[in-house]
Amino acid sequence: MSFAVRKISACVLLSAVFFLGTNISDALAGFGITPPYVRNTSLVRNSTYEQQILLVRSDTNTAQKAEITIDAPEIEEWVTILEGDVIRMPNGVQKVPMTVRIVVPGDAEFRNYEGAIRIRTLPDDDQVKPGAVSISLGALVDIDLSVIDREIKDFRVRKISAADLNEGHKLMWLFFPGKIRFDMMIENTGNVAIAPSNVSFRIFDRTGKILLEETNSIGKTETVPPYGTETITANIPTRLPAGSYVARYAIYNDEEVKQEGDISLNIVPAGTLQAANFGFIGLSMAHKISVLLPVFAVIIAGIFVWQSRRRDKVRKV
Repeated sequence: MSFAVRKISACVLLSAVFFLGTNISDALAGFGITPPYVRNTSLVRNSTYEQQILLVRSDTNTAQKAEITIDAPEIEEWVTILEGDVIRMPNGVQKVPMTVRIVVPGDAEFRNYEGAIRIRTLPDDDQVKPGAVSISLGALVDIDLSVIDREIKDFRVRKISAADLNEGHKLMWLFFPGKIRFDMMIENTGNVAIAPSNVSFRIFDRTGKILLEETNSIGKTETVPPYGTETITANIPTRLPAGSYVARYAIYNDEEVKQEGDISLNIVPAGTLQAANFGFIGLSMAHKISVLLPVFAVIIAGIFVWQSRRRDKVRKV
């Protein structure tokens, strides 16, 4: 059986007790890891970085365990294996994940750090039988890290989608627009938390020829932590009636367009879906002013009355 991993033949460790009649070739099962390194050259102080490494074996007929040892004197306290120092590889399972977490302290020097993670596989305790050969296969994970004094803000867009939405509705003279929930799977390739700075929609009729509306995301968009991949949502207002449309979107990182393309948009009659429309934040500027202006007028009038009464009291005194 073959598998696309780096095979560490140089790290094969033999700790065997041979008994008569044992077939040694059966025990020499392949073992490898992918990727064979933990590498990040853009870490900052107080940052956390995680990388998953797959432990892969060719023989899955017996249960095994992998013993993990961290060999990185300078940064040993930074490194944690989330699954523990012993990782079980059950019978029938070919690939087992190992998650390496790096936590950079706040006083780390700005420079390069190196080390290794040693992996040794052994038969699981209840799998050792009399007359068997105990053979350890090993692998080495290189650690290569750099702590830098510079923020990097960048991301990749892995996937996008937009669910159906209710059309906007009126309440008295106010119009509350429909809310497009534009989901984006974002991979943060920088070293600080990030979110798209803007998402713009140009919405056309269903043929994609007649431009009907141009609109941008409003409100706060959740951020993705450094080196993480998460799905976040941009909320985009639309004042179009129920119908089917084609939207041409653009996702921005400041002035740079990270991804653009077309997506189908389906707006249903108001109240069809339980999802709510925008509240006050979605109102047009004119409607916001029409709500806030009377409120400010009442507040100002109240302050004027209060100051007038205060002056009258002072005069009487």
